[in-house]
Amino acid sequence: MLHDITRHLTHYMSLFGIIVISLFGLLVFQYDKNFQTAISISAGASYIVWGIIHHHIHEDLNLKIILEYICFSILGIAILTTVIWS
Repeated sequence: MLHDITRHLTHYMSLFGIIVISLFGLLVFQYDKNFQTAISISAGASYIVWGIIHHHIHEDLNLKIILEYICFSILGIAILTTVIWS
């Protein structure tokens, strides 16, 4: 497991960067719920693109993996928008 993480460290660092920038944007724009929603959708889309690129590079991309990334992204967006608008 540790070997996989170190082998893919650059990939995980870019995913970490997407998450950190998204959280930073959510905090900075607390006053604008519409923009926070846009940030949430952008983060979800970035997560999907990251997953597709990551698996394409490692040649294990298939429809099941794409659908999994889409489902988790939709779930994350739904949770974030619920928190933002509540």
